[in-house]
This record gives sequence, C-alpha cells and structure tokens, in this order.
Amino acid sequence: MESRAVVASFLAYWRVQDLEMALGHMHEDVVYTLHNGPDARPFAGSYRGIESCRDLGYAVLADFDYLRYEPTIVSATDTVVQAHIEFRVRHRATAHVFEGTQRSVFRVHEGLIAAVDIFEDAARMEAFIRLMSQQLASSQHAQAGSSAVGEGAPRADGATVSRLLSRIAQREPGKR
Repeated sequence: MESRAVVASFLAYWRVQDLEMALGHMHEDVVYTLHNGPDARPFAGSYRGIESCRDLGYAVLADFDYLRYEPTIVSATDTVVQAHIEFRVRHRATAHVFEGTQRSVFRVHEGLIAAVDIFEDAARMEAFIRLMSQQLASSQHAQAGSSAVGEGAPRADGATVSRLLSRIAQREPGKR
C-alpha cells in the first residue's frame, strides 16, 4: 500500500476510535512522539513500540470523548506524509473541552507507519492541563474533606497526575 493510503486508512480508523485497526497500520517498532512540551505528560513525549502506543491510545480514549476529528493530508511522498488535523475533545472527568489543530508527520516504511510526530501548541496544551488539574484537585480535596478518616484513598494515578499538574500550574506562563 502506498504511503498516502496507509496514513489515510490509519486516520480513518482513529477518527472512529477503532484503535486496534489503526494500530494495524503501524510497524511493531513504531516511534510515536507528541511534541507538547516536556511537562504535558501523559500527553507528551515519545512512545516506542506498538504496545506502548496501544497503552497511550487506550489512555487517551479513556480520558477524552472525541467530538470532532477532521484530518486532511496536505502532502505525501513515498516515505513521508503530512496531515493537518482539526479536533475537539471533551475531558471525561472534568467536562472541559479542548479544541485546536495539530500537524502530524508520518514516516512510512515498507507499507507500515514507522514513526509519527504530532505537533500542537505546547502552551495551549499545558494551559488546558492546568485547568483540568485545578478542577481535579478541587474535587479530590472536596472528596477527601467529606470522607471519614480511613475511608477510601485517592487513586494512585490521580495523585501522580495532580503532582505533575501542580508543577505545571506553578510555572510562569510561556516558560518550559
């Protein structure tokens, strides 16, 4: 399959949130990189291998409802395909909506996607994460205040996310 067709098919499957079919277009050793600033995890960084990408994909789908996902392939060669994607997602836990555009660069080798680089506005992404973290922290604090001593505990992943998001919130705007 030619590079443009491979990427178009991948994007079509991701658009309908069929992660397993989308992953079928990726090389086993794929490198998927989200260039959203170093502190925007789990929505930034490099993910290596199909299993790592699977974990990331399911985490994204668990956290967000896709309200809009409109990819457009803007250029394609035998090995590199670039796409412009307009999106609108809702964070399930807070109901905050994040929308924007991203540029994606796909490298195709032997009919499979070998690498993906996603570029978004890092400052906007970090601001959105700050907004989510403040609401999550407020609701966790409220839950902790209303619980009796010894009842329940916050989820470990929520605590980790809260610490990270607190670090981001304390930085000066525009600083990385």
